[in-house]
Amino acid sequence: MAKAKLRTRRPFLTVAQQHFFVGQFFPRFEFSGRAGAGDWVGYLQPTEFSRRYKVKIQYRVKTPPKIWVVSPALHPKAPHRFDDGSLCVYWAREGDWGPDMPFHETIIPWVAEWLFYYEMWLDTGKWLGSSSHASSDWPKSLEA
Repeated sequence: MAKAKLRTRRPFLTVAQQHFFVGQFFPRFEFSGRAGAGDWVGYLQPTEFSRRYKVKIQYRVKTPPKIWVVSPALHPKAPHRFDDGSLCVYWAREGDWGPDMPFHETIIPWVAEWLFYYEMWLDTGKWLGSSSHASSDWPKSLEA
């Protein structure tokens, strides 16, 4: 008699799984994808008094997602962005996000939080959110 194969949980969520969750909680986000890759584009408004920001999340299975603000354009010295302009919403070395974590509980709320602190940075010139960037090459204020 053959032994039944035990199914193990995947150590990552597929693009289809991420799309399902995003669609349930952020139904106005538009999706385009193909095998192993997906892009979501939608609007976030961190507070009722904030601007609406069009954001793009790009995901390739088993790799950290990349996030950009499509519009309105961010201040050119906005901190906590990578060289390609994508947002730094978590510090990968600290293990804040993993490929088994759904975007609707992590990435999308973190982007909204980033936008909240970005608006505060525009008003105060200081990044008031948490930060793992110890490097001096990250602009700390508008004057930097």
